[in-house]
Amino acid sequence: MSTLDLYLASHFLNAEQTAAASAISVAELDALIDARCVPAPSYVVSASGTVSSFVFGEMAAPGSAPGRYFHRAQAVWIARARQLESEVRLRERFTQQFGAALATLNLSTWRLRDAFDASGAPIADGLRTRTDNAWKFFLNGTFGLCVANPIAEAQIAYKEVLQEKLTQLSDNGAKHAYDAAQVPLMAALIDAYAAAAMPFSPIDYARSSRKRLVEDLRIYLR
Repeated sequence: MSTLDLYLASHFLNAEQTAAASAISVAELDALIDARCVPAPSYVVSASGTVSSFVFGEMAAPGSAPGRYFHRAQAVWIARARQLESEVRLRERFTQQFGAALATLNLSTWRLRDAFDASGAPIADGLRTRTDNAWKFFLNGTFGLCVANPIAEAQIAYKEVLQEKLTQLSDNGAKHAYDAAQVPLMAALIDAYAAAAMPFSPIDYARSSRKRLVEDLRIYLR
């Protein structure tokens, strides 16, 4: 097995395994994806030795097993899609739940000034932009690739807000000098983000937020 195969086997299921885990056929899985009710695969490995994702595009992956790979949490979203039965209802629920999670995180974790005012009240246009973007990334498989436990909107929002906070405070990993008071706060933030984010595959790790905001940044906090 290639290193990519080992990573995918640890964190993902192929299309056949994903369908079996939800007691549906691959055809039904594809129909749910086409109807924009569940996420597309996070990774697609081709027979010609490449791996593709919405996040990183196409990269070489020689010797890896062809297939479409979904985060193991896909079963949760398949069950919800079969219950709610329409993209409209699914999107409404996702938008409401994701927006509520952002409201909580705005007060507890990081001020989202584009989406909430100083009192915590929503700013309609800003919040709508965030939830619309989240729905797009949800459907194209982005969160399955980068969120460790994407079983609910709150977990997805938590990882996204932690990344936003860490990106801002570290100048996207470019800030290397921190005073004594900042070091423990940054270390705790990095640890929280590391737990919320996927480890990323050996193919895309070098370009990942995890390398930039976790491993590379930790060096400057020692």
